[in-house]
Amino acid sequence: MSAPRSPSPAWKSTIGLKILMALTGLGMVGFVALHMAGHLQMFQGRDAYNDYAAFMQGLGGIKWLARLGLLGIIAVHVACAVTLTARNAAARPVPYEVVRAQRSTIYGRTMFLTGWVVVAFLVFHIAHFTAEVVAYEPILDAQGRRDVYTNFVRSFQNPLLLASYLVAVVAVAMHLSHSVSSLLRTLGLSQGRFKEPLEKVGPVVGLVTGVGFAVVPLACMLRIISV
Repeated sequence: MSAPRSPSPAWKSTIGLKILMALTGLGMVGFVALHMAGHLQMFQGRDAYNDYAAFMQGLGGIKWLARLGLLGIIAVHVACAVTLTARNAAARPVPYEVVRAQRSTIYGRTMFLTGWVVVAFLVFHIAHFTAEVVAYEPILDAQGRRDVYTNFVRSFQNPLLLASYLVAVVAVAMHLSHSVSSLLRTLGLSQGRFKEPLEKVGPVVGLVTGVGFAVVPLACMLRIISV
């Protein structure tokens, strides 16, 4: 007689994975907000933005610890998404999926796709602005610092780079529009009298994020921000 199987950890259950996905998603929303706030400093000019870039570079080990933490959060989030998608595909019948698709929004139906678009762009973004191995020209400003401002401006005066960035921004905005509302429901916050107003939080976050990330590269292309 075989020994009884030990129960799976709670976090491996569907509910556990959804909660884990919501928490990691919340962490990424925080990162996106901080990252957007940093990029908006481009409107303050070269010195202000290069000061910001120099400060970030000067964080040293803290910066790398934060990056590793973010990569870990993304890895867990993606793993949860893939697992839940596979479970849903295996469990639900086709007719139910057809009805569900008719009732859901385009943001919900494209979550898996927009998620992978964001991941792919993140890899490119790191190679471009962090590792400086793709379409990056090392330049120093008058104070001998890395002139991130000038590289940023020149990058987004390139139509191909601008287009790829804007596609990614749309994907991020769509992903956040659905995921923020979803995580609030998963964490039990979007219910009762708070349900209706909190359901609007996701679309608002998506819109603000999309505009916030798109406005700087568009300003570079239109020469509103220039070197």
